[in-house]
Amino acid sequence: MTLLPLWVLMVPAASRHLPPLPEDPAVQPWPTSDGRSVAVYRIAPDAGVQDRQQALVFVHGGPGAYIRNFDRDFFAGFAREGFEVVLYDQFGSGRSPQGDGRDYTHDGNVADLLAILDRIGKPTVLVGQSYGAAIVASALQSPRARKWVTQVVLTEPGKLPGSTPGLDPALNEKTTRAPDASEAPSLAVLSSMLAPRMLVGTLLPAGNLFVPQEELINLASPAVQRNLISSGYCRGSADQLDRFQPLRFNPAANMAVGRSATKAQQPTLREALKAPVLLMLGECSYVPRGRAMAYFDAMPITRAQWLQGVGHILWGTPKGQALVHEAIVRFVDGKPAALPNEPTRESRDQFVRDGR
Repeated sequence: MTLLPLWVLMVPAASRHLPPLPEDPAVQPWPTSDGRSVAVYRIAPDAGVQDRQQALVFVHGGPGAYIRNFDRDFFAGFAREGFEVVLYDQFGSGRSPQGDGRDYTHDGNVADLLAILDRIGKPTVLVGQSYGAAIVASALQSPRARKWVTQVVLTEPGKLPGSTPGLDPALNEKTTRAPDASEAPSLAVLSSMLAPRMLVGTLLPAGNLFVPQEELINLASPAVQRNLISSGYCRGSADQLDRFQPLRFNPAANMAVGRSATKAQQPTLREALKAPVLLMLGECSYVPRGRAMAYFDAMPITRAQWLQGVGHILWGTPKGQALVHEAIVRFVDGKPAALPNEPTRESRDQFVRDGR
């Protein structure tokens, strides 16, 4: 019996062979830096509208996640507003190439974004969602990014780079009172998420050879991914979840990038960044609200919008899509917001205490 735990750890919990993804002719491989490349979705402005001569670049969350089908569908709507839309899978995830586990770093993701902005080479609205907001904040520390970025949109931002939550409940616990749509995991999902080799693989140093990242990617099955993103919706409003088309979520990248982000330089942009910043929050967010509030100290947030009836995935429902689309276009065009400006830097503590 004493040999059983060792036997369990030695036997692979999933295949080490990654099945091929369905081909997508819309994907373009863009080289970024240090031999890296990422899979890019580029959508030109619609032929029937006036070209704004401005790009909209979306940086997804995770880490280790990718551009989902509903992300592409939603952001394609901005091409109908005259924007050139660029979305991409971060290195190691989705359709982007895998690398050595030691190559999965926050700084590497920042360098990739800087290369993308340089390649586009035009005024850009930069949108960061969840962990993507952390990449955006770090990238804007560089004059290379500030050269191109005209407006910044942060949706449901996660931990600020370089920050450690400590014991503050607002930084560690769900504080929003509105319930999300978290699903109770099935036995199959639990067996994957709690597989001994999954747990060991996420605890070992990046680049270890004991648990290959391919095994971890296969353990993050479509059912596991669905379970993970279910909390991104409000309870009773998760119909769109059934349309989710999973690709490759990479737990190895998730853990390695997450660790490195805590060691990154904390952004200080309230003076250096001249581009205005829009902060957008969902009512049913599972993310500790204090994490978003920390961005008020790091960036010049000029407008904030609290969207009722939507969760962490703001555009996960038709209602959320309409609200976010209108809010971003109004912000870029310099028009008044349709919703109240909340929270503010002054009201943020009360906003958290009220469970909003």
